[in-house]
Amino acid sequence: MVVKSTFMHDSKLIRYLKILDEAELKRLLYFLKSPFYNANPHILKLYMLLRPEHPGFSSPKLTRERLFKKLFRDRAYDHQKMLNLMSDFTQLLEKYMIALQLEKEEDMQDQLLLTSFGERPEGYAAFEKTAERIGQKRDALPYRDTGYYRRKFQLEQQYFNHPATDKFELSKDRYDDAMEQLDRWFILEKLLLSCEMKAREKPLSEEYEIWLLPEIRAGLPHYPMQDAITGVYLEMLDLLEKEEPDSYYRLKALFMENLTRFTRQQQQNVLQSLINYTIREGNRGNKPFLQENLALYRLGLESGLFQEGGLLNDMVYISVVNVANRAGETAWCGHFIRDFEPALEQSIRKDASALARALWLYASQKPEETMALLQKVEFLNIYYQIQARVLMIKVCFEAFRKDDHYQELVVSLADAFRQFLRRNKRVSRSQKEALLNFALCVGQLAKWRTDPGFDRQKRVELKQEWNSLTPLYNKTWILQQTDR
Repeated sequence: MVVKSTFMHDSKLIRYLKILDEAELKRLLYFLKSPFYNANPHILKLYMLLRPEHPGFSSPKLTRERLFKKLFRDRAYDHQKMLNLMSDFTQLLEKYMIALQLEKEEDMQDQLLLTSFGERPEGYAAFEKTAERIGQKRDALPYRDTGYYRRKFQLEQQYFNHPATDKFELSKDRYDDAMEQLDRWFILEKLLLSCEMKAREKPLSEEYEIWLLPEIRAGLPHYPMQDAITGVYLEMLDLLEKEEPDSYYRLKALFMENLTRFTRQQQQNVLQSLINYTIREGNRGNKPFLQENLALYRLGLESGLFQEGGLLNDMVYISVVNVANRAGETAWCGHFIRDFEPALEQSIRKDASALARALWLYASQKPEETMALLQKVEFLNIYYQIQARVLMIKVCFEAFRKDDHYQELVVSLADAFRQFLRRNKRVSRSQKEALLNFALCVGQLAKWRTDPGFDRQKRVELKQEWNSLTPLYNKTWILQQTDR
């Protein structure tokens, strides 16, 4: 049977190899040379054949048949044998990635060592000493997060449950401490997840009944957690439920006072909660919160809280540009766009920086340059497409205010945007509704502005009507256009 040429580009093996950086790929060679892990010399040969293709693995010569011929020169192509070899290599690659991750996880190494001693009949003495060492090591950590309490409880639980442990020799205090670790772990996880759920309620029109949350909130004053993060999570809940400035400032004060006592993940969670509130207030027209929002983003950038593996999320990049422009910090924004562009992932860097520059040009009152840039770039990301279309509509509408010849173009752009939104299933329902209302308002206003009967009274009525329209994207801008 003749087997058609089969490319390897989409195989699991190639996908995994693409994940590795250059240093990790180099170390893989030593892993595969180890007889402890690999006893198949053909896997090592396959690695040597594939290594030059890193990182793209895009060569048209990368086929199973071609590689099989180089691996087994005197044999006819055996499709199943090649699949088996690739599968074995993939399994080894998974073990290698586990080994790489385990190098970073000292706590997991300790846990595995303890388990290893605990499973051996003659290992109890080593188990007991290791458990004591791990406990002391964890107590010396500067942070008290959910992971700390979980691991402390599990350590005690593992010690209590070992068959050789004399439970009658254990003190009451030790059991009390273990219960306290369990309580703290549960309470912190409950509060954190409650914050995430409450944050979803309004934007997604969801409602959650969270079991035991009222009891936890009522009982905490009688069971002090001694951890600043507990108070922070309670304030986060308060802010999400009440949405009051006082709650925001209390949370911000707690956050700033205890910043160095929180883990990176805790810092990110709280910072995002503060940012979300300032965004909502800014969108409501509360201008002081635009500066608050920008200050929080700057803090996150300076602290490296938005960067993962040295890369900056493109949504954060665009959000910073938007808020800086709205806050009137266009000079700072220009520097930010340039300085942080290299931190964007390479695959989206060109589009993200183009959109950022277009937004900045618009805020800098350079409409011709904004239009030229938008017309030159075809954005692939749906979020970028939406922002680019909205920006083009705003630029053209503002040109229409000075020149009636732009009317037809504005109406056409607004209608095309509405069709684009209705066809696109990747836009959330709430976001789509707000954007459709934006396009509808722009289109109507473009038609009415040239109507002789569109007098001051009708402008006032229209502004009142649109002010109560919810949701409406860029409401502040829409209302400003009715006055001009």
